Amino acid sequence: MKQNGYRLIILAFLALAAVPAAAEEANFIMPMDGRAPAESYPGQGTVNSVDSEAGKVNLSYGPIPGLGWKARTADLEVQDRTLLASLKKGQKVAFKLVGSRNGHYAISEITVIK
Repeated sequence: MKQNGYRLIILAFLALAAVPAAAEEANFIMPMDGRAPAESYPGQGTVNSVDSEAGKVNLSYGPIPGLGWKARTADLEVQDRTLLASLKKGQKVAFKLVGSRNGHYAISEITVIK
């Protein structure tokens, strides 16, 4: 019986030791805070309106090939509402989308194109 217990402990140890090596091989290293690295998708568009209270901006934007999105007009959430402070209707912007906590994509960065 004891031999089976030792074997299980050794197998468990070997399995746990292989996990970091497999993650490194797959180029997937978890950040120190435990969150998965966020992949971002760039886009460009025009600001139609800003809703600071809701944390959204309405943009008419071109295709976003990484997501398979066609050009369209939509309200997009921002991760940080302070990103909306300097935006005005009619401005051309470049932005990056990342997955958000609620399963939608949200703007993580947005800059005015001059």
